[in-house]
Amino acid sequence: MSSFGSITFVLLSLTFSMCMIFALSLFWVWVMLDLSTIFLIPYLVCQGTSSGRWYKGVAMYFVVQFMGSALILYSIMVFWITSLESYGEWALLIGFILKLGLFPMHFWVPRVFANLHYGGIFIVGAAQKVFMICAVPIMFESSACSMTAYASALASAVYGPIAMFNSNDVKTFLAYSSVNNTGLMVICNLVSTTLLGIYAFVYVVSMMFLVLIFSSYNGESISGIGTSLPGFYSAGFSSIAMSFSGFPPFTDFCLKFLVLMSCAEKGMWTMVFAVLMSGFINLLVWIWLFIVNARTLGSLNTNFKRSLYSSALNTSCVLWNVCGGMVLMAVY
Repeated sequence: MSSFGSITFVLLSLTFSMCMIFALSLFWVWVMLDLSTIFLIPYLVCQGTSSGRWYKGVAMYFVVQFMGSALILYSIMVFWITSLESYGEWALLIGFILKLGLFPMHFWVPRVFANLHYGGIFIVGAAQKVFMICAVPIMFESSACSMTAYASALASAVYGPIAMFNSNDVKTFLAYSSVNNTGLMVICNLVSTTLLGIYAFVYVVSMMFLVLIFSSYNGESISGIGTSLPGFYSAGFSSIAMSFSGFPPFTDFCLKFLVLMSCAEKGMWTMVFAVLMSGFINLLVWIWLFIVNARTLGSLNTNFKRSLYSSALNTSCVLWNVCGGMVLMAVY
């Protein structure tokens, strides 16, 4: 399939994902979810055929997403036909947790990411999840369902960075980073939709820069980033690693600070504690990754030539991570 066809399928998938925000009923949310998944699969397949492992990631992604969709459809039927609303809410909650890859149903995320190309990782792990989170019902009538949703988001935010420590390859590392940020976005959605929009925008842009830089990385292991990443990307990679670690005054630090202040203003002290713990562990794991590759970072200079695209990408990445946080704090 041509690159034009791939872009067309991605745009269709993201269009249906955006339509979820404007859906007037849960049934149309389910329809848009399925259409978004269906149009994304050809892009994942056609871009991943060269790796020889695409079918493992795409097949698992397809099965898990439609299992989640089946649970959501089942909950809709329960709401329509019976009076067992609490039972339907549990099915709906489990369906969304499964589709988002939140703890404890995150098992599919590292397995899918390990067999996808970086473009697919960006769409599945960041862009598509943003709109899906917007469609999640924030308040359930059952207090047990609400507490379960909160607990799943908090556990994902804390568990993600811990699992990142045990990752040996880059794609698994990004998978658990996605679990962490998905949990934080759900927390933001519980606080306010404005906070979710800000967090989602910053996360998607930062993830886009990281994926574009890693797309030129030919290796798989975390310890080989320094020796296999083109040397002219060392500044961009260093800035984005420090930003994702939450080190001040980079963009991600300012973003986490906004989340903490918003949770504190709402009196959500459990979430404040969870975000602080998640941020501290995340700081350690990204600094560990940076230290592991610091001595060899920039050593690969002979086989790659600097182009206008690479220069623009590197400069934009540095400016975004260094100055984006200050702009965010000034505007918000």
